[in-house]
Amino acid sequence: MRKRAIWIILSVLLISMMIVGSVYAFYKGNIDGVWGEIDELAYIDVIGQIGHDPGTEWGTGLTSTNNNTIRRNANICYGNALGTDPFDPADEWTGYAQNTLGGLGSHTYSCSGTGLIISEYVHSATSGGRQAIEIFNATDYPISTVGYSIQIFTNGSATASITIPLNTATLAGRDVWVISRTNLPGVSEDQTTPSLVFDGDDAVALVKGGTGFTGAACEAWGTGPTGWDPNAAPTSWQTTWWNQSPPGTDWNQVRYGRPGPFGDQPGYMSCPAAGDTAGFQRQSGFGFNGMDLEDPLVQYTVNQPFLMGTFCHYNNPIYAPTTQGQLHSVPLTVTVSGIRCDDVNISPPLEGDTISFTYHFRLDETPNTAGTCVYPSITPCADAVFVSQPPPDEEFTCDYGTSQVTYTIVALGFMHEDEYGNCPTWDGAMAARDFISDEGHTNCGCMYGMIADEVPQAVELLYFTATAGDGAVILDWETATETDNFGFHLYRATTKDGIKTRLNPDMIPSNVAPGSPYGSAYQFVDETVDPGVRYYYWLEDVDVFMKPTLHGPVDVILD
Repeated sequence: MRKRAIWIILSVLLISMMIVGSVYAFYKGNIDGVWGEIDELAYIDVIGQIGHDPGTEWGTGLTSTNNNTIRRNANICYGNALGTDPFDPADEWTGYAQNTLGGLGSHTYSCSGTGLIISEYVHSATSGGRQAIEIFNATDYPISTVGYSIQIFTNGSATASITIPLNTATLAGRDVWVISRTNLPGVSEDQTTPSLVFDGDDAVALVKGGTGFTGAACEAWGTGPTGWDPNAAPTSWQTTWWNQSPPGTDWNQVRYGRPGPFGDQPGYMSCPAAGDTAGFQRQSGFGFNGMDLEDPLVQYTVNQPFLMGTFCHYNNPIYAPTTQGQLHSVPLTVTVSGIRCDDVNISPPLEGDTISFTYHFRLDETPNTAGTCVYPSITPCADAVFVSQPPPDEEFTCDYGTSQVTYTIVALGFMHEDEYGNCPTWDGAMAARDFISDEGHTNCGCMYGMIADEVPQAVELLYFTATAGDGAVILDWETATETDNFGFHLYRATTKDGIKTRLNPDMIPSNVAPGSPYGSAYQFVDETVDPGVRYYYWLEDVDVFMKPTLHGPVDVILD
């Protein structure tokens, strides 16, 4: 069947002319982006399934959540960041009898992660009602506990009934944090609180931001400037989020933090005062300037990349007391005007010709400690920004009479401006799926999108094979799509149930940008093998929310 075309004709004006009996349509318009409220709630790791009541417990036998201790397996270093998917402890946990406390305070690991995870869970409805949670820093660098909380979801509720902020501390790399309802024999708790109360059928979540957290320090929002200079003074700004409407194509900004020392200025001891434009410009944050097309005939069809606008990360030196927070995640609502369906009437979608899409920008602000840089950078360490796709309900519908087709606009990724400050034509081979931002600079890139009628929610794996080579095992895999994929890990064991050892020291990055309807082919050569031994291999994909999905195993014997 012929692929229907969708036009994004960036337009607020429609002019029709009759020339020699023909009708021509001319269009002009814009894309606008507005930052929403900062520091939304993010699930880091969840035990159970939020919004579902399993009855008594999740799992069975010792590996269940009722009157047992369960301990995260050593090869699991990424959390369950969804929280609403089905949960079986046997997938990632080992179970122990009720009131087994000997492992609290330390954790055995055989892999590396990118943040905090829940590493041990203790539940006992008897013996004084013992409940405890152990949190593990799966990285080699320190992570502040500011902004993190434990939330309890009782009796299948989708809303947390208890929120317990973690005490302020810095958790060293590979260290653990134990939070308990009461003092436990032989255990050195980092935090004791009687509010940590949960049953075996309650979901327990480690979250960041949202309820129980005050938000980012000195948070502020601005509109403008109207030109293309991202460092020019804003038209207006304020410390309370507001709906910046109607849509326009000037810069929209979100900033936070107390400005640190700059030049001969000592820095701010408090948040910038209202009207202090200079203070606002010295904060860190994000900016977006939507695309305004002047060509009246420019149009984009399904699976054709187009420029959405310019994104900037203002990576300025800021500081704040440890009781104040960092920027974690901010939604950007992008409004696209002039959408048309390709039929005989060139009609708008059922939802109208101006539709908004929400993309969540997550900031990974890394510590500037020598030897611990996570991303390629100039000293000190660079930060990274990851962009998720819009939720499934943010679609538009074209009615073709005999059929209706739904579409959305996915974020493809970023490309650098050229030497003249212009955005180049999209080139997937040159584009970046994430945004790496050097410290102390305003770092900008061109952000691209694409209309898609199929938006898969996970990596679609075509194949994963292990082939015996000359003194090595060759691992090949190919993906059909990689929506929101961050990268891959490979694991090996000598039995199906054996301890999995990670082969790649660093994450194998995705070759495609988030949201792309395309996949890619990959290869890894394992030279640390012995002849005559059967090896089992697993492939793990990790999305931008750090949720892992395991594929395999495949097995092979090297002659």
